[in-house]
Amino acid sequence: MKTLNILVIGELLIDLISKEYVKNLSEAKTFEKHFGGSPANIAANLVSLGINPILLSRVGSDSLGKALVEKLKNKHMETKYIQFDPIYPTSVVLVSKSKSTPDFLPLRGADFHLELSENVEKLIAKVDLIHFSSWPISREPSRSTVLSIISLAKKRNVKICFDPNYRKILWEKGENGISFIKKMLKDIFLMKPSLDDAKCLLGDMAPEKYIQAFHQLGVKNVVLTLGKDGALVSNGKAIRKVPSLAKKVVDSTGAGDAFWSGMYYSLLKGNDIFESAKFGSATAAFRVENVGSDTPLPSVEKIVENYLHDSNKTDNERMS
Repeated sequence: MKTLNILVIGELLIDLISKEYVKNLSEAKTFEKHFGGSPANIAANLVSLGINPILLSRVGSDSLGKALVEKLKNKHMETKYIQFDPIYPTSVVLVSKSKSTPDFLPLRGADFHLELSENVEKLIAKVDLIHFSSWPISREPSRSTVLSIISLAKKRNVKICFDPNYRKILWEKGENGISFIKKMLKDIFLMKPSLDDAKCLLGDMAPEKYIQAFHQLGVKNVVLTLGKDGALVSNGKAIRKVPSLAKKVVDSTGAGDAFWSGMYYSLLKGNDIFESAKFGSATAAFRVENVGSDTPLPSVEKIVENYLHDSNKTDNERMS
């Protein structure tokens, strides 16, 4: 029997986050450099939680790309599936420090030139879950790479999980990203949109209507995050509310990645989507209470102690 694991696909890049709280990037004066890219953040978070994810990504053959890979190694992460692009530079994203949805400007390079690994079938045979977002499917050639991986994953009954962080700015001119994503959703085991994500894809709706619409498009499990109001979790049969566990908000950057990481940890431990979303809320709470999406998560025991202490003993034992 294989050890349950996860393949995380997508961008590894530099986040330049403004030092000041600003409404938009035009107001920012100074920036701090951070290890970035949502998939890379998720993978790093999982290592902190004791999971050894496989990260498939692409950086430039430049000083920034080499520094990012070295950072992964220092975090005890596997780097043999990180590709170095000989032509395009490491991607950089400017991000506003924010207590809500941050403003961002992507300066993309190597990230969307992801190629299919020669041993991709062996890679998929090692995992139980695959995670990707809108970034690698927003442009070719990485779009075709991800679609090939999904096709192979379906044959092996690997669960496919999708972060629907659609933003028009990421997509090729003339490409209907919304239509493309909607057609993909029939294959998705788990999807975690924020209200902003859902609005970008479906327009203005009530939260429960978003969940209903995503299920109708074929998604099996939906976790709709509501910021300070927590999340709505649905398996297609029942909807439950998971509260936010943050006591304060210092920086929202990386909160969604932390939520994903907590859910994946719990799912890989055999818990259902409702229990997993609860642990995801706890890991997200730590992230928003601390600056920097590359700050390591504490141990599982510390997360339980600090954020889930009021849960019943069964929950506590299940997450330990």
